Amino acid sequence: MTLYEHLSNFKRHSSIEELTDTFKNLASHFIYGGYIKVNDVYRVYIRTVEFYYHDESNKPDAIKDPIMYHRNHTSEETKDPYEEPYLPLMSIYMHSSGFDITFENEEQEYRASALIREYSIYDIEQKDFIPLTSKGAFRDERVLYLKYYLNGFSLNDRSSIVWVDDEHLPQENLLPNARKGVYIIKDGKRTTEKDTRQWQYKLKGDIWLPTD
Repeated sequence: MTLYEHLSNFKRHSSIEELTDTFKNLASHFIYGGYIKVNDVYRVYIRTVEFYYHDESNKPDAIKDPIMYHRNHTSEETKDPYEEPYLPLMSIYMHSSGFDITFENEEQEYRASALIREYSIYDIEQKDFIPLTSKGAFRDERVLYLKYYLNGFSLNDRSSIVWVDDEHLPQENLLPNARKGVYIIKDGKRTTEKDTRQWQYKLKGDIWLPTD
C-alpha cells in the first residue's frame, strides 16, 4: 500500500492506546516507506516524525490535542473564534514549528498530521547526501531549515513537491518518545506539565539508501 492509501484508511479514534498503535504503524511508512521529491533536485528523507491528532467534535470520547496549529479556535481561546477549512489529504502545511504532512477528515471531524522533526537531504544530481551541519552531520533537527530545500523554485517552471513511495527498505524498530516541547493545555493556556503521549518516533541509526 502507498502512504496515501494508509492515510486514507486512517479513522477517528476514541482510545489513546489504539491511536498510539496506529501512529507507530504509520511512522514506519513515513520513515522507511519513501521520501519527498523536490523538483527532481532533492529528496527529503524523514528520520524523526511526530504525530498530532485533535478531535473537533464534542463527543465524550473525543481525543484533544490543542497544541495543534491547524484546528478550529473557540471563544474561550481567542477574542475572535474561527474555523479552519480542512486541508486535502497529504498537504504540506508550514507553521512556526516546521512542516506538517496532514491527514484531516471533515466528515469524521478530526485533524491529524505528521510533523517532520528530523530529516536528511539527498542531492539527486550529485547522487549523495548533503552534510547539513558544521560538523558534517547528515541528519538535522533544525526543522525550519527545510525551507531552504522546499522553497525557491521558479513559478515559470513545472516545479513539484511530491511524495514518492519506496518500500524496499528493511524496517527496524523505531524509538518512541514524547513529543518535543509539548505541554498540557488547560482552559486555553499552557501548563508546566509535559504531554507524555508517546507520539514521536525516531530512527535509531542512519539508513544509507541505494542511490540511482
